[in-house]
Amino acid sequence: METFKLIAAFLVGVFAAFIGSMVGSGGLISIPFLIFLGLPPQIAIATNRIGAVGLQIGALVRFLKSKEIDWRYVVRFGLLSLAGAQIGARLLLQADDAILRHIIVGFMLAMLPLLFFMKNLGIENKEVSAGRKAVGYVLLLLTYTWQAFFGGGAATIIFYVMMLFFGMSINRSSATNKIPGLLLSVSTLIVFVSHGIVNWVYGIDLFFGMLAGGYLGAHTALKKGDAWVKAVFVVVVVVSAVKLVLG
Repeated sequence: METFKLIAAFLVGVFAAFIGSMVGSGGLISIPFLIFLGLPPQIAIATNRIGAVGLQIGALVRFLKSKEIDWRYVVRFGLLSLAGAQIGARLLLQADDAILRHIIVGFMLAMLPLLFFMKNLGIENKEVSAGRKAVGYVLLLLTYTWQAFFGGGAATIIFYVMMLFFGMSINRSSATNKIPGLLLSVSTLIVFVSHGIVNWVYGIDLFFGMLAGGYLGAHTALKKGDAWVKAVFVVVVVVSAVKLVLG
């Protein structure tokens, strides 16, 4: 039975990272599955962070071979992700999870019409004003803070912010966020490990599954192009919003 669970966790990790590396919300697949396997929610979230490290590494390896990473923003976003991790350590563990979930769902659905009305949103890269970027930095800090200690739906919001406030295509958003995402995953994993709430057996299993899924997802996104990934993004936004509402 334990072997079956490990195989299942590996395969779920591959699928979750395949989706997550392209459009985010992979944690909404893998975390509930870990809970289904019998892990308490807190341990499931902590254990999933090992898998998230694998996802970021796998996708980053593939994106490094492309020209999609916007290096102008990597250091800035990386610093925001580290700050978000530290703020999250002090604040989000005491916050009302239900309220945060509703904020994420509301933002997801409020921004959804823009994907239809702004035809080029997420399809092509463009320059935006300094004022819009300033708002984007604030939103990124808030979203990285949320992602640090739960993460459900946070990566999807990050994609929204990068497309709307930094003028990036959806593939460039995904690629550029991989190094900041890796920094956040590692820094929060250190906190979880220090509190002794990581299941290493499932975590290492999930790491390799998500490592493979992250690479495959990034490869598929680059091969299919921004328009195809944007269509997947719309579907994931709707499904993720429903999942967050239902808990």
